[in-house]
Amino acid sequence: MSNGAKVSLTGRLTKDPTQKDWQGTTVVSFSVAVNTNKKKGDDYVADYYNVSVWGKQGEFILPRIEKGTLVQVHGDLVMQTYTDKNNVERQSMAVRATDVMPLTAKKKTTEAKEDDEAPPF
Repeated sequence: MSNGAKVSLTGRLTKDPTQKDWQGTTVVSFSVAVNTNKKKGDDYVADYYNVSVWGKQGEFILPRIEKGTLVQVHGDLVMQTYTDKNNVERQSMAVRATDVMPLTAKKKTTEAKEDDEAPPF
């Protein structure tokens, strides 16, 4: 059994995922908004998590998710170190996903809807 902080999240993508290549490996990144039971006025507050999906799994999930997709993410909580624009070293927490499951279907584009319709007779 490995050590580490395991995470399970259910929330919606805040924007379309991005794909990058890192040393020959595909990395798909996105942010997930997770509703909480905290309130600010009459509205509930969401927490936001940065998620990365590596390799073949990232390539597989990319065409299946988009902004607004409800997803369930399982993975490891990792500490990332980076240098900001003021050349100050900072750290942030992120999720390195081991499993991503869309819980809603990806929306069809206008073109796809037109193609899916039967031709008039």
